[in-house]
Amino acid sequence: MKGKVILLNSEYIGREDETLGFEILMTLLNSLLKRNDKPEAIILWNTGVKLMTSQSPASALLRELELAGVKILGGVLCLNDLCIADAVSVGQAVTMDDILDLILHNEVISL
Repeated sequence: MKGKVILLNSEYIGREDETLGFEILMTLLNSLLKRNDKPEAIILWNTGVKLMTSQSPASALLRELELAGVKILGGVLCLNDLCIADAVSVGQAVTMDDILDLILHNEVISL
């Protein structure tokens, strides 16, 4: 059975209302914490990497998920391009090769 990998490409879920989309994201992360069937990893890229910084309210939930065994991975290209690589407070920076290894060998859920 393949593992599951969640791919987040922004700071919120959906396309319309960013405030509602962020609330949905926070609810999703809270719900994941309560489940036994957690994903293998959460990959953040594009502006989604901003969730890994201490300025994001999501970073505390991501840290709890990391402590529960979920890999929290942010694209190094995105972190560097947004000039926030030094501000990461949870997870680790990874290359596109690392990301490809996960998304090619697991079931990917893109939100």
